Amino acid sequence: KDQDIGIWSAPQMVNTRDDDWRPLLWLGNNERFYFSRTSRDLKRIDLCTVDINTGEVKPLIPERLNTYVEVRRPGVVDDGKELIQWSERDGWAHFYLYDQNGNLKNQITSGSFHCDEIVSIDERNRVLYFTANGREPNEDPYYSHLYRVNFNGTGLRLLNPGEFEHSVSMNDSRTYFINDSSRV
Repeated sequence: KDQDIGIWSAPQMVNTRDDDWRPLLWLGNNERFYFSRTSRDLKRIDLCTVDINTGEVKPLIPERLNTYVEVRRPGVVDDGKELIQWSERDGWAHFYLYDQNGNLKNQITSGSFHCDEIVSIDERNRVLYFTANGREPNEDPYYSHLYRVNFNGTGLRLLNPGEFEHSVSMNDSRTYFINDSSRV
């Protein structure tokens, strides 16, 4: 009752010409797509999937907090066999790896810092690229940086050091990124 439905679009490829028409695609495939279902009081969010052939809605990942719950677009891995979900369930914003049925496999990032957005997912090497802030000591905690981490939580590495606000664009094959940085 009194729910809000949000449908995510799939991440767009960046290696296209500016004049190429790029349609928005739903997050999913030709069998299912993913959406969020939010309660009116914003304290309950479900990540759900819809079977396109049957219309069946399946809640996968429930988020419940006593305060306002935020949600980010999940990362779909291997055509939906795994999902990477952003959550503030441990008091900090971090990424979690789930199987296709919504069972938690492991927490990918942890610590006293704030993860923000998924930049790219390297499925073959099982690496997540993401932005975060507040992790680097003696820096303004609002400065955003690009990081990489393995799906199992190992190998966390800062990719764009420097006490600046960073804006990143990564190519589709994840071999390069453009880092634009500045500060007041």
